[in-house]
Amino acid sequence: MLQSSALRFASLAAAALLAAACSSTGKGGPSASDPGPVAAAAPLEGKPASWCPQISLRDGTAILRKRAGEDLEYIASVTATNRDCRVVDGQLRMKIGIAGRVVPGPAGKAGAVSLPIRIAVVEGTNVLYSNKGEQSVQVTPGGAAGEFVYVDNNVSVPEPTAKTLVVFAGFDEGPGR
Repeated sequence: MLQSSALRFASLAAAALLAAACSSTGKGGPSASDPGPVAAAAPLEGKPASWCPQISLRDGTAILRKRAGEDLEYIASVTATNRDCRVVDGQLRMKIGIAGRVVPGPAGKAGAVSLPIRIAVVEGTNVLYSNKGEQSVQVTPGGAAGEFVYVDNNVSVPEPTAKTLVVFAGFDEGPGR
């Protein structure tokens, strides 16, 4: 039963990411409850990339615990990632998406929580792209987990000549850049 639920959620998250990758709404992108104008999304530009870097989660960025004093307000976690890569005018353009959920804790309050999410592309020690956005998720104390989908449609770096790029995605409570 648990495995079936996990598989169903993973399928749903993957479908939501694919749908969300074609649309954009403001800072963070569509939420799981409002996937945005998917039907009106323009077709992807450029040609498919011959290689698309994997998405990695750095230690400590897949789970975000928010406390109110000693009590837990909520736990947010990344449950899936997805990417789409195209080459346009010598640039590797990527749509990077992450899906996850927020589980309210004993100190949780009804309303929206804002999740700080960073997408970064690095090559060795060089940061080629870094963007910190926010994703709002509705939570209800004692209720079910809130789900989210965050998509960064603006990732663009020079087309790599070797498979040396790494894409990082996850929660980031640090400063803007």
